[in-house]
Amino acid sequence: MATIKRTALLLEDEPLISMDLEATLADAGFAVVPVMTCADALAWLDGHTPDVVVVDIMLRDGPSDAVVEKLIGSEIPFIVHSGDHPNMHENTPFAHGAWVPKPAQGTELVRVARELVCGS
Repeated sequence: MATIKRTALLLEDEPLISMDLEATLADAGFAVVPVMTCADALAWLDGHTPDVVVVDIMLRDGPSDAVVEKLIGSEIPFIVHSGDHPNMHENTPFAHGAWVPKPAQGTELVRVARELVCGS
């Protein structure tokens, strides 16, 4: 019986970080879709629904607030992967996500992603 891969949308504009996270999530069994801009993320989300999203706050074309608002409206779970402290974003859409601060161990990111997808 084939295992269904969960899809993880990855919003990260630093190429080395993106490649590392993509490999980590793929090794954990996720089908990973990496994007570097808010525009690309919003366009992809218009036709797809990921199981989980990893979001950096600042992307190449600015803050990812609009993407996160779309995720919240669509009830798509997301992880904020940022060097910012969560308290800096208490009254923003980012407060609705799970936080895994940069830098983080890949195992921690995978654990939180699986928890959001599977509920355990």
